[in-house]
Amino acid sequence: MKRPLEYNPELIQKSEPLPEKGSSKKWKVPNPKKEKAGSETEGAPSLLIFGLFRFAKKYKGRIFLIIGLLCFEIGFYASIPFSFKYLIDEALINRNQNALYWIGAYLAIGTIAFAILGTLRDYLYNWASARIIQDLRLQMYEHLDQLSLDFFSNNKLGDILSRFFNDLTALEHALLAFIPWGLGPLLEAVFGTILLFLLDWKLALIALLIWPISFLGPGFLSRKSTEISYTRKLEEAQVLSLVEESISAQNLIRAYDLSDYFFARFKNNCEKLFQVSLRLGLTNSYLERSAGSGILLLQGILLLVGTIFAYHNTLSIGTLAAFLSPFLNLSYSLLYLSQYLPALNHASGSAKRILELLRTPVFESNPEESSIPELKEAIHFENVHFRYKGRSKNLSDITLTISKGSYTAIVGGSGVGKSTFIKLLLGMVQPNEGRILFDGMDINLLSRSSVRSLVGVVFQETFLFNTTIFENIRIGKPSATLEEVIEAAKRAEIHETILSLPMGYETNAGDRGTKLSGGERQRIAIARAFLRNPQILLLDEATSSLDPVTEARIMKTLSLLREGRTVISVTHRLSTIREADQVFQMRNGKLERFSVPEPEQQAMVL
Repeated sequence: MKRPLEYNPELIQKSEPLPEKGSSKKWKVPNPKKEKAGSETEGAPSLLIFGLFRFAKKYKGRIFLIIGLLCFEIGFYASIPFSFKYLIDEALINRNQNALYWIGAYLAIGTIAFAILGTLRDYLYNWASARIIQDLRLQMYEHLDQLSLDFFSNNKLGDILSRFFNDLTALEHALLAFIPWGLGPLLEAVFGTILLFLLDWKLALIALLIWPISFLGPGFLSRKSTEISYTRKLEEAQVLSLVEESISAQNLIRAYDLSDYFFARFKNNCEKLFQVSLRLGLTNSYLERSAGSGILLLQGILLLVGTIFAYHNTLSIGTLAAFLSPFLNLSYSLLYLSQYLPALNHASGSAKRILELLRTPVFESNPEESSIPELKEAIHFENVHFRYKGRSKNLSDITLTISKGSYTAIVGGSGVGKSTFIKLLLGMVQPNEGRILFDGMDINLLSRSSVRSLVGVVFQETFLFNTTIFENIRIGKPSATLEEVIEAAKRAEIHETILSLPMGYETNAGDRGTKLSGGERQRIAIARAFLRNPQILLLDEATSSLDPVTEARIMKTLSLLREGRTVISVTHRLSTIREADQVFQMRNGKLERFSVPEPEQQAMVL
């Protein structure tokens, strides 16, 4: 069977599980029966096989065809020793010319079929492997989008990225090597054992009794390899997190001249990774070498016994010659399996990390949820309490009514819960107590998609994607035409600025919009809102990071955007809420009615 000349399994292992989330009736956990994973199954190859079975199930027709073609290849390959046996015993010793012709024809036709069907099997298997990994990647991304914001607060970005890149790469390598280094040798071992018994049951029985010796070393070292793999993955994720932090904090690092400090931290973690990688590499080398030594011992014993049988005429020369070939193939099959075992263990650890991500609780969709095409009356907060896990209450007994078409402002200092209020309104988090009602309907009984379709948001920090300005504005309405985008940009008073750029609307905004100024980024956010044309407009500290001149210009544009909409603004600048219909002050997680000061005092900052 065709194999690469050398196989070096990538040493990518499992890492720490994701933190447990608190259970609640609002959450669901896919595959709850598999949630409990005892240490005895951690890193087991069965986890990789059964965990990924549901992703392969849709391609079962092709997979059965692949296995069938593989069985044909191995069956033909296993029949060659029989051909040589009859070639020696019948065609040569007994001078049977017909047997020579039949065996020659069989080998010629079989070789052609072997080449053609083997090529077809290679194509089908590579196609199926790539599809399975793609489906898995898409489901991971889709699931990530449904997780609560707590998940992103409690997990390092480097660890999340590691699951998408390192762990998926480990699975891909293991899948691509599964046929030539895993399933193929396993089937060859089965066919080879049957063939050996057909040739001479005594020698085959001796081989069967001695084989377990070959697996004593790998059995012990495999568990040790898995334990070291766990530590290595921790160090690998830590290094990735440090790189991500250093890139994100370049302004701070250079301003405080921290380059040497961060390099020392990075070097220290790289040294830890090196030490663990060295231990893992040596352990895996011992694992493969112990298996190879056991196989060599088995070969020596059987060759000696086979020679003794032939010497005493209890075994024909043809049978001995035929026995040696499948026995050597069987030995190499066991060797290939032993070399594949570390990669399979490592990929199983990666599968465990990926499955942990896919089993992380998401908000449960109510099967009877309704949609809300428009806001007809009001939004009502009814005795709403909320706190983040492990912290005291952020919001306490929030009760207010926001009528359709009204302008409601919520003022307060930093960290009092204003942004949490916005997240509750968008359904990003759920209240621990109380209800949020849209036209009298509980938000938990409404589809979040329909609620968010009513809303446009201008955040304090405008996030721009690393793509064109045109695409960044069109985020507000993905189906928008160029004319609609230009009209929105004109209303946001950013159109002329965009045209002055080298490539106009096709200019790349840079990573997080770094090629544009703060005011330009904010106007693009406002253009998104104009394009979305929402019924409800949320302003989350929309101008707090801007200078007074830019803020005044943005506020003028926002006044146009507010026309005919239900507006909710959270801010700590009183100068931005002069036209509000009702104003509340948030203090210590509670809302209180607030009287707006005189104009000469409105520049104050809470």
